[in-house]
Amino acid sequence: MGRPAHGPGRCPPKWGACESVTRARRAPALFTFENMLLSRRSLLRSGALLAAAGSVGGALAPLGSRPGPAREFVLWGSSSAASALARDRPPGFPEVRIDVLLSRLLEVPGTSRAVSGDVSSQTLALRSREHPYKVLLGRGGLPAHGTVVVPTADGRAPSALVAEPGTVAGVGCTIRGVRGREGVVALHRVVPGAALAPGTGPQSWWRTALQEAHRGQVHLVWTGKNNIAEHWQVLADTRAIWAVEPERTVVMGHWHTWRDRRGTARWEHVRAVNAAYRHEYGQRFYDTMADLRDPRLWALPALRPHRIGSSAEDRRWLAQGLPPRSVVAADRAHLNALGNTVLAHGLARFLTGPAGLY
Repeated sequence: MGRPAHGPGRCPPKWGACESVTRARRAPALFTFENMLLSRRSLLRSGALLAAAGSVGGALAPLGSRPGPAREFVLWGSSSAASALARDRPPGFPEVRIDVLLSRLLEVPGTSRAVSGDVSSQTLALRSREHPYKVLLGRGGLPAHGTVVVPTADGRAPSALVAEPGTVAGVGCTIRGVRGREGVVALHRVVPGAALAPGTGPQSWWRTALQEAHRGQVHLVWTGKNNIAEHWQVLADTRAIWAVEPERTVVMGHWHTWRDRRGTARWEHVRAVNAAYRHEYGQRFYDTMADLRDPRLWALPALRPHRIGSSAEDRRWLAQGLPPRSVVAADRAHLNALGNTVLAHGLARFLTGPAGLY
């Protein structure tokens, strides 16, 4: 039976394996050689603009031109935004997470709220209080303490991988899906108190605490690849995410994996979604595919020894409209450490340039 547009937190078999990697967490210091990153401040101190150096293919705005205080950023989405295969790397190359490297390049704190396997509706539920999980507490209500396992009204549920913070009737509760039980969630009361019986209507619905926790930050939204065949749903969910803080939100386009190569239905789905994003979000649309295929980014000092784009397999992938094979992990569906390095530098160039957010 097919998955509903707003289904629980698992990737159906037809979308391939979404490795059971939990949300990205900040890693310890990973960059063991000094040319891994070129910070804006260090480049300006040395008088070398990035355009002249050719390091990331574009000059960045001077630090004094930032619009107000530098804001933290947060990545929203699924396994790609969680840098799920960051450990897939050539010998001697460090593990690279997009959020960690981007934080160093922008010289601001950053994090990821991405959850492997999530579809766009699940990202939306974490981002917006206006799109809650419709929990059916029933007669038992919310207990004074501990955990209660209950269904949802519409079958939607979050991932079973991560307990997400939020509230039910104003009471702090985490929520997570229950493995093997579709449309069922576990609510855990964070602070014990009086039992509540909010009924089965909106008062009983779980609403995210992450909207307020990350208010005022820059939001990088990279979601929908796991339900790309439902492109209309991806577009609607992304639009609702954008509406939370449009002045500080960037929508990231999807890249073509081997399963999305030219001639497949998924090729057309990815192209359709990216075209719609470009039309709707303009300068706040980040073209992921273009940067993964940009030779100027392959020429970063740390990447130059790996000769991205020069191998026969790289050229074969590029000829099919894909990124070079060498930036893609062994599963052919996620970026490896080289790809994450390219993308972090591309995002830094975009956020300090066309997006105007740093």
